[in-house]
Amino acid sequence: MKANRLVRVILGLLCLAIFLGYAFLLGAVSPKSEDFTGGDWATYLRENYGLNPDGTPVEGYASAAQPSVDTQASAAPEEVVPAAEAPVEAAPAETAAAPEPAVDPASPYGQALANAAAQGLPTPPDIDITEWQYVLVNGDHGLNPIDYAPANLVYLNMTGDDTDIRTEYNGNRQVVDAMIAQPLIDMTQACKAAGLPVYLSSGYRSYSTQRENFERICRNNGISDGKNAEGNYITMPAGHSEHQTGLCCDITDYYHEIKNDSIAQIATVQWLGEHCADYGFILRFPQDKRDITHVMSESWHFRYVGVEAARYMTDNHLCLEEFAALYGVV
Repeated sequence: MKANRLVRVILGLLCLAIFLGYAFLLGAVSPKSEDFTGGDWATYLRENYGLNPDGTPVEGYASAAQPSVDTQASAAPEEVVPAAEAPVEAAPAETAAAPEPAVDPASPYGQALANAAAQGLPTPPDIDITEWQYVLVNGDHGLNPIDYAPANLVYLNMTGDDTDIRTEYNGNRQVVDAMIAQPLIDMTQACKAAGLPVYLSSGYRSYSTQRENFERICRNNGISDGKNAEGNYITMPAGHSEHQTGLCCDITDYYHEIKNDSIAQIATVQWLGEHCADYGFILRFPQDKRDITHVMSESWHFRYVGVEAARYMTDNHLCLEEFAALYGVV
């Protein structure tokens, strides 16, 4: 009897435990006031469980707990090509620079390049050695025609007190080829600005004037060829004088009836020697080039050759004969 009673007690307690567990679960899932504010039971069931009040499922319900599907994100990811395997876009082709035309070794400039290199000189100017400013006139190179005269002569103030260029004859002015008039004025004005006096002593001489000059000097010095005892010209025969070209000018500080080596010491001539290349002129007959020019030293004789050639000659200590020889003029 006692055993039966004990069994019944245990079964009763088991049933009570089952009942209490069921009650607890029902309370956990039952709606509470905080679960739906401003709504009703039907709305709560529909929105949270997809059920109608009678327990049937709501048609087309998608649970809020279910994450929505991002069709774009869920699409198969685009394949990323590693940088090493990515096709390299070809760089735009650079326009090839047109090759510079080769210099003909037999041309005057081709010869100048080769001769300068052989002598250890810098690259010479790319010039046309046949242009007017490079004409070589000396004892071996005469003018053609021998009685040549510049087409356009102009007349300049001898002391640089004014800078006008006159084209009509004026015996009180110095005459030069019109092509060198402005560079000559620029140079003499710069010299004057440095506080030094300037005198244009002798410019263009005609063939006849040079012939008379040559004969007079030869007669006065007891010579017939215009040369001194060293074999250097002290006066040039007509047709062989740079003065006949109109491209040169003797420049001193004032009128010197007799020109000699002492003129090299005057400040004006020294200034001109240092700055003449800036204006396209060279000192034509340096003392240490007499064995090449075959002309006595003339520190006052300045010849126009253009700025580019003048600077090259001055920087490399070349006389006109040496410069012309680079280009094949011998």
